[in-house]
Amino acid sequence: MKNDRQDVWRKQPAAIVFAFFVLMLTAMVTPAQTPTETYQRRFPNSTDTLEAAIHTVQPLTRGRLPILDGFVIPQGQPLESYSRAYYECALQILPGGSGQNIVRAVAKITAWYTDPEASRSGYRVLPSNGRLENDALDRIDEALADATVGVSSDSYSSSTTKDSNSTPSNGGISPATSIGSQPLHRTVATPATPSAPPASTESIETIRSKRAANEKKAVQLAAEEKNLEDILHNQARPTDLVVVKRASTPIFSKPVEGAQVLMTADAHDEFQILGLEGAWVHVQISGASRGWLRRTQVNLPVSYGGGGTVNAEQAAVAVSPDASPFKVEKEETSPFGGKWEPLNGKNVRVVWAAPSSSNQSTSAGQKKSFAKEMFLKAYSEQKTAPAPIDGVVVLFDSADGGQVAATMTSLQKLEDGNLTGSAFWKQCSLDPPELFDDSIKPVAKSAERKN
Repeated sequence: MKNDRQDVWRKQPAAIVFAFFVLMLTAMVTPAQTPTETYQRRFPNSTDTLEAAIHTVQPLTRGRLPILDGFVIPQGQPLESYSRAYYECALQILPGGSGQNIVRAVAKITAWYTDPEASRSGYRVLPSNGRLENDALDRIDEALADATVGVSSDSYSSSTTKDSNSTPSNGGISPATSIGSQPLHRTVATPATPSAPPASTESIETIRSKRAANEKKAVQLAAEEKNLEDILHNQARPTDLVVVKRASTPIFSKPVEGAQVLMTADAHDEFQILGLEGAWVHVQISGASRGWLRRTQVNLPVSYGGGGTVNAEQAAVAVSPDASPFKVEKEETSPFGGKWEPLNGKNVRVVWAAPSSSNQSTSAGQKKSFAKEMFLKAYSEQKTAPAPIDGVVVLFDSADGGQVAATMTSLQKLEDGNLTGSAFWKQCSLDPPELFDDSIKPVAKSAERKN
């Protein structure tokens, strides 16, 4: 019997190898390897018309996702472990043949994953389940319907096709699109010929019914968005996150000027703080990846109690992050009337500020913090202003007010992170200087004013 078994194994080597190969392939396939779906739709409109429609809906195709459930394909980890989700839906126009065009939608969803092992935490890309793509294509459909009267809603076909190495001759379009797991079939209309009769009343009524349904859907989506925003607002936020102020902010490999740039962050990106070192913030990028951000280019959390010292100006901001101690009374552009040489006789932006409350006392640190905020705001607006300015002046309209002025050259260095802290204020005009120094007691300030 033993010899017979050995003979069987000798006579069937190919079958044994094939079975082993099949078992290896089965072990390699995991749920995460599900083929990616392509979401696209065929339109009879010209490229210029589609580009105009895409431009109209573009602001609605990116933003935050309060929750991930219902928008992504689960990858094994619980969705509750993700936070700070963002999405962006890219829209691309492709030739569809026969005088038609294809609009393809691709959604990218990223979220912060909190792993029980801290070194594995970080931003991750999650696969979309098609809801965002279909919504973007629906918005294009609505934009075209609003801009064109008398075009039948059946004049295009939508499709959802699996990605592959080859593209069908019809551009990968099928007469069915998948919403969730249920296919939705649409009829492909034959292009009208010169002898074709005009659109019937029934077609117009169909369009009107569809638009009414879309408007009802929009109201429902708005209510759902409001509910999701409330959920997000009520969720507890981590207290050790730093927020990037502006787009294209560099993250460096070391806390020194000229160090290698690891990546650039977008506005409102958030990173976990690992520590502070002078003018730099050490952050976790993703997993074990670390980097450094300039302190002037981020907003530090109010409750952060990590390493590094907090100066008077930062402490003034931390007291009340949501309510500014000052309010802007008016703004105007005019020649500088002071005697400070760098701006003497030059065109400046003047901002008048007053305490938010009549009985509110303000510190020197709060005034300098507010002035810096106004400086950066005016510098940003100047990029698109019709008339150039040479500097910005902030006038504090109160008993212990004073005036702060800065040149555009200094503000550019401040914006780029090349001028920080006391070095920046040394290039500004503080008039009188004692009103912007917290080391001088209020009594001393009053005595000096009397003298």
